[in-house]
Amino acid sequence: MKKWIILIGLMSATLAACSPGETSNEKQKDATEHTKHEATTEGSVAPSKGFYQTTTNPHVDHLHGLGYPGSSDMLMLATHGGPLLYDNGEWKETSSEKHDYMGFQAVSDGFVSSGHPEPGTDYKNPLGLLKSTNLGETFKQYAFAGEIDFHYLGASYNTDRIYVYNQMPTKKLGNGFYYTDDLGNSWSQMKMGGFDAKMMSNIAAHPDTSEVVAIGTDQGVYLSTDSGDTFTLIHEGVSISSVTLSATHAFAAAVDGDKVQFLQIDLSSKNVETLSLPELTADNAITLIALHPTNVKELSFATLQNDVYQTIDGGTTWVQLINAGKVTKK
Repeated sequence: MKKWIILIGLMSATLAACSPGETSNEKQKDATEHTKHEATTEGSVAPSKGFYQTTTNPHVDHLHGLGYPGSSDMLMLATHGGPLLYDNGEWKETSSEKHDYMGFQAVSDGFVSSGHPEPGTDYKNPLGLLKSTNLGETFKQYAFAGEIDFHYLGASYNTDRIYVYNQMPTKKLGNGFYYTDDLGNSWSQMKMGGFDAKMMSNIAAHPDTSEVVAIGTDQGVYLSTDSGDTFTLIHEGVSISSVTLSATHAFAAAVDGDKVQFLQIDLSSKNVETLSLPELTADNAITLIALHPTNVKELSFATLQNDVYQTIDGGTTWVQLINAGKVTKK
């Protein structure tokens, strides 16, 4: 449990220092001159042949993101050493562009992220808000390149809405919670009414309804249906180490004492179902959850100790893909 407290405890002091009065609610303009906003409807494209290469011994360290980019069946892992793909039973790594993607979020036409560039490249550090539509072979930095690293970022899978918590205030974007619908060209500040947590794990955007957003916290799962103006607790009494949203449910990993739980919360009725899990303890809590974009039975999650599990039957059985950062043998 100690590691997880440190993980979200770093956010604790920042949240306590945040107040809506620190910045204006007016729209803020992008400070990145060389990466002007473009339409996001072009769809995802395959990377060049050879950009991803099959590997039997990938480097898995410091997992920062997990998801299914580009409406595909491929699971992408955002690691400290660049992206990895789990594709039809094979692991693939990039031949270049091994960036440290923080705040990684898969979306229907690729992924959005922040983070730090691979050493030796010309990208500004930190990367600001970026998007790739070809699985990371190229990307565009749309906002705050060289200024902000958004560790806390939630992106709607099928809409343009992106929610962030900004820990690195600038003249154009202060400390606090914001959302954008145009890749950072303009921002709206969230009012956060009813939100009373001191620590949080992550922000989760609804895949289809841009106004719906959830935040995992030390108090439980907070849910907003009005773009963060107001929040209510839909499950309380346990610390949430990760949460994500499907069209109809919130999937939340909870830590209760030394016990790890995986909860499925109906967004309408608020009924809670506890799903089966592999044996996990609090020092290996779930930190990332990914839902397949079209197959409701397929879920994947990662843990503090760099384990990755996947189910294709809604949690009845789980297969371990990564064990302590190493690919499992089949």
